Amino acid sequence: MKKPILLFFMAVGCVLTSCKSDDSGDDGDLLGTWSYIAYVDSEGEELANDCESMDILRFKDGNILDYELHSTDSTSGDCIEGTHDSGSWTYLFNGKVQLDYGTDGNSDITVAKYKVSGDILTLTINEGNGEYQEKFKKK
Repeated sequence: MKKPILLFFMAVGCVLTSCKSDDSGDDGDLLGTWSYIAYVDSEGEELANDCESMDILRFKDGNILDYELHSTDSTSGDCIEGTHDSGSWTYLFNGKVQLDYGTDGNSDITVAKYKVSGDILTLTINEGNGEYQEKFKKK
């Protein structure tokens, strides 16, 4: 008899607190296409220029990560597509995600904290030489 009562109180408590462990969002928050909008580090925020704003991350079902990166040609000033490839992504714990930009069969793994607020995705990355953020807007 103790187990059903305990389960009942746990269920009621869960309903009252919405059972939400963190505010990073649920698994569906990352799915979709995100356009790069800004880079933030200890020196401040730098908004994406017209070419950089064409960079996208596309989180797809099946843990597929498509991405497109662009750069400005130093001679002509034209925006050129530098990389258009696929990798994978995986939810970790504590609001973290693992991104594998694996190209040519090689792994290129980044672990980032993520937060979705409205239509803005913020990835916080620390590669050992300080923390920085990349911000994206949902398309």
